[in-house]
Amino acid sequence: MDIAIYTDYVPYAFVLTSLFFGQRYHRHFFALVGAVVACLRLPIDQHLAGAKFLNSPAECFWLGMVVINLVFLMHAAWLHYLPLSEPHRMLYNNFFKKFSRANFKQLIELGTIENKAHGALLIKQGEVMEFVMCILDGSAGVIIDGDKVASLKNGDFIGEMSFLSGNLSSATVRAEVLSTLIIWRQTDLKELLRKNPSLLVEFNRTIERQLAGKLIHKNRQIS
Repeated sequence: MDIAIYTDYVPYAFVLTSLFFGQRYHRHFFALVGAVVACLRLPIDQHLAGAKFLNSPAECFWLGMVVINLVFLMHAAWLHYLPLSEPHRMLYNNFFKKFSRANFKQLIELGTIENKAHGALLIKQGEVMEFVMCILDGSAGVIIDGDKVASLKNGDFIGEMSFLSGNLSSATVRAEVLSTLIIWRQTDLKELLRKNPSLLVEFNRTIERQLAGKLIHKNRQIS
């Protein structure tokens, strides 16, 4: 059987495979590869013989796929390497490297950076949470029913459980030293995440990793 019959379907296989990737870079890369393969399969000899370029709908389609996916890849690369100011670059490298630079910039511009004195109340157990916080410098103690159960450090989120579940805060949190935090209002953060699905994915993955780390640390303390 002629192998060309199978190679004719290779471009379509690449394009269909691209649909199974969550990351936009992977999607457009595989779609671009498929389009390039299809273009290489075009009857080049006809063009060399003087035939009119783009003389079939298939040629127009695949060349359009190349251009569109190349543009998307260049845009994604620009978002990934988006220039940051020096203060933002330090925050990004220290705490938010799992985010794309474009999403980090939106997230950081939405929040406010504040200093909290030693002993300052950040969250009170059993109350409605209006804010989500992340410690940039310092530490905070987690207190449940009057007993300190954990300490939070640089890069740790505060109030993330209430943010995800909508429940009342499960613990009291106080600054243990003079601490610098970035604070987001829950309603504003939810609206930003609703409008930006890729940021929502990155934010949820960050929270999941942190919760898993806290669980492992708790189990080690118990054992």
